[in-house]
Formats: sequence, C-alpha cells, structure tokens
Amino acid sequence: MQGGQAIAQILKSEGIQHVFCFPFTPILEALSDAEIRPIVARQERVAENMADGFSRASNGQQLGVVTVQQAAGAENAFAGIAHAWTDSSPLLFLPGHPGRDLLGVPPTFDAINSFRAVTKWSDWVPSADAIEQRMRRAFTLLRSGRPGPVMLEIPADIAQHSLSHPLNYQPVTPAISSGDPDAIQDAVRLLRGAERPMIWAGQGVLYAGGSPALTTLAEQLAAPVMTTLLGKSAFNETHPLSLGTGAYASTDMVRDYLRQSDAILAIGASLSKTIFAPDLPAGKRIVHATVDPRDLNKDYQADVSILGDARLILEQLVAEVRLQGPTDADQQQRVRDHLDRVRAPWKQRWQPKLTADEVPINPYRVIGELIRATDPAKTIVTHDSGNPRDQLLPIYESVVPRGYLGWGHSTQLGFSLGVSMGAKLAQPEKLVVHFLGDAAFGMVGMDIETAVREEIPILTMLLNNSAMGNYEKNIPISCERFGTKQLSGNYAEVARGLGAHAERVEAPQEIAAAIQRGINATREGRPAVLEFITREEPDMAIG
Repeated sequence: MQGGQAIAQILKSEGIQHVFCFPFTPILEALSDAEIRPIVARQERVAENMADGFSRASNGQQLGVVTVQQAAGAENAFAGIAHAWTDSSPLLFLPGHPGRDLLGVPPTFDAINSFRAVTKWSDWVPSADAIEQRMRRAFTLLRSGRPGPVMLEIPADIAQHSLSHPLNYQPVTPAISSGDPDAIQDAVRLLRGAERPMIWAGQGVLYAGGSPALTTLAEQLAAPVMTTLLGKSAFNETHPLSLGTGAYASTDMVRDYLRQSDAILAIGASLSKTIFAPDLPAGKRIVHATVDPRDLNKDYQADVSILGDARLILEQLVAEVRLQGPTDADQQQRVRDHLDRVRAPWKQRWQPKLTADEVPINPYRVIGELIRATDPAKTIVTHDSGNPRDQLLPIYESVVPRGYLGWGHSTQLGFSLGVSMGAKLAQPEKLVVHFLGDAAFGMVGMDIETAVREEIPILTMLLNNSAMGNYEKNIPISCERFGTKQLSGNYAEVARGLGAHAERVEAPQEIAAAIQRGINATREGRPAVLEFITREEPDMAIG
C-alpha cells in the first residue's frame, strides 16, 4: 500500500466522506479511489471555509478535511486556517510538498513553520511508515481539548512510497474529563448564594453537546443565559431565561443583566476581553469552567476555576444543585418578570424596522421577512462580518444547537459563503441561509459556481448598499474626498451567469415572495442568490 492510499484509508476509517480541496495534491487520486468525494472550490480559502462550516455544523462529530497543492496552494491557504484557529474550529489541513529533498531548501515554502502560529500542531510526514503515527496524533488533537486546526504536510514522494507493513490504524476516540468535585461544590455554593446569578455560555457548550444540561441548570438556579458570538444557539433564545447574544452588538437584556448580576458562571468560553464580547463589570464573583487552562485567570480572575468538558461539568453542577437545593419558586418568578419587563420594549424597538416600507430597502426588513418565512428549528443561519453580523445577530432567535453559526474572532469578509456550503453538506436536510454584503460578495462571489457545480443548494441573502459600511468612521477624509467606501455592481447578474437561481429585489413588498422562490429553488437542488438593494442602516444594537 502506498502512502497516499494509507492516508485515504485512514480518513475513511475516521468517517470522512468529503475532502475540500483545490487540486492538484499528492493524495487526490487515492482519495477518489477510496470513494471519498473531493469538493473543489475556486480558491483555497473558500475550500477551508467549507471544511470549517462542515465541522461546526457537525458539531465536531464529523471533521472537515482540506488538501491543497504545494507552494502556491499552501501559501494561499493561510487565511482560512487562521480563521479556524481564531474561532477554535477543528479541521485537518493536508497540504502537499514537492518532496523531502527540498524540505527547508529556499525558496520552497516552509509550511510547517508558517502554520505553526495558527494550528494546534504543525508537522510533516517523514516516511510512509510514519503515516499511522502522525495521523493518529492529528485526530487525537482534533478530538481532544480546545478545538482547532491541525496541519500535516504530505511530501509528494511519501505519497508514492509503499508501507513496509500492513496498515493497522484504529479510529481515535475523544479524551474528555469532568471537573474537580471540590470545585463543583464550591461553584454551586457560590451560585446558590448569589442574589442574581447569570450564565455566560460559549462555544464549548455546543462542541460538548451540553445544551440540555445548560437549560436544566439555568432553570434550577433561575440564572438567565447569555451566549457568546461563537456560542449562539447553545441555549434556546425563545426560553424565558434567554438574554440573547452578547457580542459587538448585544441585546438590551444582556446589558441589563450584566449590570444586575452579582455572580457569573462562564462555561465553555474563554472569557476574553475583546470587542466581540461585552465588558464584564467589576465586582462580580466568577465561576469559570473551560477545557483550556490558558483561559483561566487570563483577563478576569475567577473565584472558582474548573477545568474540563463543558457537558460533563454542567451535568456535575446540575447534580450538585439537586443536593444543595434549587432556587426557590418566588425568586424564579421575580427573575422571569424582570426579564419580561426588559424584553418587551427591546422587541418593540426593532419591530418598526423589521416591517419598514422605505426605499431603498431597510436591511432589517429583509431579516424580518426571513424570520417570518422560515422555521428556526429546521434552518441554519449565519452572517458575514460587519453590518450583516451586527444587524442579524441580536435580532434572530436561534432555538436549536447549531441552528445559527456565529463567528468573527477573525472578521474575514466572505467567510459566510464557504461556511454555509460546508454546513449544508453536513446537514443536507436543513435550509441553510447566509447573509453577506456587497463587499464580501466581491471577495468570494465566484464560488457561487462551486455551489452550483457541486450541487450545494444554499440560500444567499445579499444586502447590497453599494458601500463598505462603517468604514467612514476610520477613514473619513478618504471616504469624503475619494469615495473609498463606495462600491458598484449587479451581483444577481453575476450569480445568474454562474448558474444559480438569482433575483434582484428593490421594493419591500417584493421581499417575501422572492425569499419563498429562493427557498423553493434550494428545495429543487439549486443554490439561490437574492440581491436586496438596501439603504445604509446606522442603527444597530451597539454600545
């Protein structure tokens, strides 16, 4: 068995059915022989974004794998791997290399050192007989600890060399651990002793499958739940104890309860200080539970630190609350009444925008019509960076885990196209929708053809305001004098030329019917691009 065949067989034994790529790579033929479907993108970054979305929508149960050619392919691939790194998304990156004789010889691209800063592990396969060991270590890292990408470089000669012994690879099982029992007891005592505890839930809850236990614990403690940008969908946002998402744009409920609370349980979250998370006011007592020890006491000092898997820790906390006693019914009702008083005016504030009749179209009207047209339990929604994220994130209510893919620690424009294609392949029974702006479409729009060619029927909601929103805040003179924020183009025509169902919508009364036609097109197996001509909307839930 040759090295490339061994890699293909190992991937197949690990349940890999798709590999995202831009050919040529040393293992592509072996993958095809093993009946692993290659999904070919127009550019390396989009292939990686697809693998990233596949991993996220699969909740890490299935893993996205990317392979690209040597040199230029690996060079072009940096952005997509960096994005997966900053968002803690597990994917296996298998770039090619021209051969061992050229390892470390300039000007050959040094992928190992270049990608070391944006992967959990960056290495190469030194011989055909080392393939088993290297792949076993790669999958162990992908399935254990904090999620993140792993890179293994495949020299072309190794892919052609034969193993000296039969392949004896066994699939890797995840290694997870529960929290320290003493810390669990201390955490519950702290939370039960608080007058107004709340829960700060991150993406780790999703990867651990901890949403049911999170709901139980919130109800036991009468502790409202805020999800992070990456953690959105870990808690049903129609639940009476939901605060919504806390990010660059946040709900009023998040801001209110961060002020009101006296104790916070941060679970499955890094608790990092960033513009994409709300500030944690001083004076709070903190229980911080995370799978990564590097998170603990990094930006905020915890009163109780717990290291372990989010689901196991949540289940331990639930069991300990049963022993120590849940919050009394009167307190539970007071919390719900308080949230109702904050939530009602919040929803009233945005309702006029969600039904606005102005021309050019208000982007919130597009969001409102999508909400009215879809079942969130059967839909996966994601956003692009910038205005589409900040308008959609606080308004759209997710109800099931991974019904919304929040992202953005890296804000690369155009990520939503690839991530939605990967999500559709992971969950083909779901309607998959992504929102993006015209600037983002300009970066990745040609990969609409990938969705057409590979028969990946996603719904693209393109909010075209002919501008790069909010850029004028940073470059006001350049914008005024040279118009550097202005854009142009008829993107529906581009998408139609690439083979997608495409429409350009300019009137508010046309939005609902266009969305329904787009949904119908996806049901028939065609990707759909709906271009909405919108106004710039400065009113967002920021600050």
